[in-house]
Amino acid sequence: MTSPASRNCFSSGGIGSPMRLDDYSGRITSTPSTIKNKVNRSHLSAFTPVQPVLTPKETPQGSRSHVLLSPSRTLTESLNALASSTAQQLEEIWDLVGYTPQERASQLSELLLKFRDQCEQTIAEEEGVVETFRHTISDAKTELRNLGTSLKIAVDPKLLRDNPTSTLTDELTTLEATLEDLRVEAAAARNDLVECKDYILESHRALGRECDQKWNDTETDLTAERRMAFHTKVDELKEEISTRTSAVVQLVRDCQHLMNDLGIDGQQSSSELDRKIAGSLVRSKDSSFIIASKLESETCTGIQGKALDALTNRASELSAEKGRRKKLLQNMGAEIAVLWEQLRVPEDEQKAFTVSVKGLGMDTIQKGEAELLRLKNMKSRMLGELISEARETIVELWVETNATDAIKADFKAFDIEDEDLYNDELLDEHEDYISVLQSRLEKMKPLIRLIERREDILRQRMEYEELQKDSDRLKQRGAAMAKQLMEEEKMARRIKKELPKLTSLLQEKLEEWKQDHGEDFQYNGDLYNDVMVRQEDEWMEYKATEMQLKLQKKQQEQVLEENKLLGKTGVSKTKSLQSKPLGNANRLNNARSSSRARSHRGDLEKPTQNRVRNPRSRLTS
Repeated sequence: MTSPASRNCFSSGGIGSPMRLDDYSGRITSTPSTIKNKVNRSHLSAFTPVQPVLTPKETPQGSRSHVLLSPSRTLTESLNALASSTAQQLEEIWDLVGYTPQERASQLSELLLKFRDQCEQTIAEEEGVVETFRHTISDAKTELRNLGTSLKIAVDPKLLRDNPTSTLTDELTTLEATLEDLRVEAAAARNDLVECKDYILESHRALGRECDQKWNDTETDLTAERRMAFHTKVDELKEEISTRTSAVVQLVRDCQHLMNDLGIDGQQSSSELDRKIAGSLVRSKDSSFIIASKLESETCTGIQGKALDALTNRASELSAEKGRRKKLLQNMGAEIAVLWEQLRVPEDEQKAFTVSVKGLGMDTIQKGEAELLRLKNMKSRMLGELISEARETIVELWVETNATDAIKADFKAFDIEDEDLYNDELLDEHEDYISVLQSRLEKMKPLIRLIERREDILRQRMEYEELQKDSDRLKQRGAAMAKQLMEEEKMARRIKKELPKLTSLLQEKLEEWKQDHGEDFQYNGDLYNDVMVRQEDEWMEYKATEMQLKLQKKQQEQVLEENKLLGKTGVSKTKSLQSKPLGNANRLNNARSSSRARSHRGDLEKPTQNRVRNPRSRLTS
């Protein structure tokens, strides 16, 4: 077999087609042919070109072809011819020039020296080719060993041992053929791992965490199990990224809504976090909100753990501030509403102010504070008038709540007449006392309604009694008669069933009132428990009197009938039973009681503007 050196000297085409290797951990980047071409530099160009010597040879098939001779024979024959031709030409030139023998000897010595140097240089270069081959083979074996380890593939040990029986070119070609498939498989696995690694590293940066160094290794283990571990980690991170992103988006939206409610312009805010919140969300293709960037920037919070904590704290701060402002505005609004009512501010002014304030921004608070200050100043100017009106209301409530003189005397502020002593505290004292009286009246109203129902039934009871005395009512015919009888039946049923129930219920309620308030309940200035007892006594007396009247009338009718039978024309004088004065008084008292109930009910329904304006005159009456 021809040696690499001889092939390099006489063949410029190299061996086979060129094959490049990928650049990976010291792998080779040249094929055997390119290795030889790098050192294939002819230094004989100064001389007459020497063509390879070819000798005709008969092939086994009988065809003739040219076979390259051995290097030693080729050099011998070529150099002899070259030396002879060169010597002849130099002799002619030197004879023409007239060189002396010494000069000719010097020229020949220099020519031989150059030739020797060229030969030595060529030998050194060819030895370099051998060394390059050996280094390349060593690198290929190292690569083969590493790929086998990374892919967990058993490599043929023969390929890793030195093979003295094979040329370096053949050995390298065999290694390259074996490496080719392994490199394709390793490259696919490596690309997959690198893609997963990039996502893992990017995700850890986005989450603000340090990444374990094992996820940076994409060379030592290229097996399917390793790739599966990378993909599992990627899936875990995708789920965590999705959960974290959703949480951040929700917190950012909450903060944006709260900032909008509070009138905070995030883009113009002096807070760096507020500016990031303002620019963190963008619209996706389906119009939903998504995070502008998973990494923190000047205009985006990102999704790191510290961003999540900062957003949580900011949302809590904004929510607390919203609650504080809402409570402040509610209290301020309630105070303004009370002052509007006290000062009788026109409705158009109230409406104009209400329309002018919106949201929970500082401008709303400032407007509220300005309105409150204006109303307080107005109140200071109208203080005397407001206290007078409050006292009129107190007098009316005293009447409606049946207040005793002792209760009235307890309110000492009512006796202050010096206007120099009028102040906000005095007005507040009057208004607080009005609230107490109104609360008392509200508690009294259920009892008053029960009393009015009972008084109405008592009135119907007297009407029913009067109807029973009128015999002419039975002279009606048809529908009028039926209607009359139904009305009477309804009245009788109500008197019989509802009146006892109401009386019993009132007795319980009046007793509860006494236990809760430490006093008996009064109605129209009378203790209603005593009123019910008196009404029952009067009713019993009235019924007894009516029975006596009926008995007397029946006796008179019997006397008349007896006289007719005896033929007497005159009516004998018998002692008549007359109603007791108390009975007449009973009917009068019942009528008065009903009248008082109706009068009191009408007083409760009177509007405030019709009430007495002079508290002192009302107290006197």
